[in-house]
Amino acid sequence: MNTPPRAVLWDMDGTLALSEPLHMHTLIAALAHCGVQAGDELHPLMFGRTGLDVYRICRERFGIEVDFPAWSALRAARYVAEAPQLEARPGALEIWRAAHAVGLRQAVVSNAGRMLLEANLNALGLQAPERVSVSANDVRHGKPDPEAYLRAAYLLDVVPAEAIAIEDSPTGARAALAAGMRVLGWPDAGAQEANVSFPQGTQIVHSAREIAAALGLSGVLSFEPASELTSQTRPC
Repeated sequence: MNTPPRAVLWDMDGTLALSEPLHMHTLIAALAHCGVQAGDELHPLMFGRTGLDVYRICRERFGIEVDFPAWSALRAARYVAEAPQLEARPGALEIWRAAHAVGLRQAVVSNAGRMLLEANLNALGLQAPERVSVSANDVRHGKPDPEAYLRAAYLLDVVPAEAIAIEDSPTGARAALAAGMRVLGWPDAGAQEANVSFPQGTQIVHSAREIAAALGLSGVLSFEPASELTSQTRPC
């Protein structure tokens, strides 16, 4: 039987925030700037990867010559400008607030760079002086390497086995499992098959209500009808 967790570690893009479409929008725009016409067919290749990984894939696939700093600046400027319009995934913030109310420690663990992660936190109203978050800029190796999750556990002063990670991607799930954590896989209901092939050991959940039950929050959390939807991530 699983013991109650002491901490909840959240992925950001697609898990806390409906931000995957914006990431794709900035990618397509950056490629267009480089003279490459591409579309949403790239999403399966980029899903859950770091910005550097995406850049390397684009370099190899399309032969773009712009260097990584210029590429990152182009994408980041567009992302930050549009990020204030982002919305939370239905039910996610209700769970966050309920977890906070019962004293669970929480952190955000993202493969996005610090600038983009802060834009997301601000859009969701989650920026706070005491907020623990780990971005791609804070580690040597992004997900699926466990380093980011191990760092978050260290910063929260919990051992990995005391934490539950919530992830929408198999890449993130692999990272958290490798760190020794329990993992809730919360796939987008409309995700392509390749993006819902979670590794063995992942507990798949299909709604915010199921996440609340897994975290032991069912008794302290009631959902409005709009927050009970399984997964309404906008199509990419």
